[in-house]
Amino acid sequence: MKAFVSLWSADPLDIGADIDRVAGQADGFHIDVTDGHLTPQLLFGPDFVAAVRKRTELAIEVHLMVTDADVWIGPFLEAGADIVTVHRRSTRDLPATLARVADGGATPGLAVETREQVGDVTALAGAFDRLLLMGTEIGVKGAEVDPRVYGRIGEAVALREGMGGFELFVDGGIREHTVALMAAAGADGVIPGSLVYGAPDPATRLSWLHGLR
Repeated sequence: MKAFVSLWSADPLDIGADIDRVAGQADGFHIDVTDGHLTPQLLFGPDFVAAVRKRTELAIEVHLMVTDADVWIGPFLEAGADIVTVHRRSTRDLPATLARVADGGATPGLAVETREQVGDVTALAGAFDRLLLMGTEIGVKGAEVDPRVYGRIGEAVALREGMGGFELFVDGGIREHTVALMAAAGADGVIPGSLVYGAPDPATRLSWLHGLR
């Protein structure tokens, strides 16, 4: 299992140190971006991503939970994002938005919310390289996982071979008792937050995650 560590769960007064604490084991960092409209929170702008880019060479995923993703793709690409993940309801023309990410030199990611049908992604075959399957409602921190997520992982795994392949990550509800089931269902990786930063030894917790199959 790969792990892109969520900086939403890092110490907001010492994020640099928290990045360093896991840089040796993390596969990358996940940065949630919210505008206070699609979700109630206000989180992380391009300047923050640029600062993280200077701190680490690991991949950075920017997860745009905003009302208009197209407004923000350019600034976050310029800030150093390696992956930009968008939601269907954040754009009027999803294929064009995903193409814009790819044309900008980053990996296009598609988030599928709990209320959306996994099978709908087949119409976008070849347009994205990363599927971020939401395990909870977006913008909800610390919620228990939607129990349907394991079947939805299996559904995505069954679809991807015929779609040319994509990486499958799960975001939300990432707990010690859920990640092994996610791995068994076929997920390639998860977005851990408190599971890592709340552990006595974050590096050891990441090593454990990597060992899951």
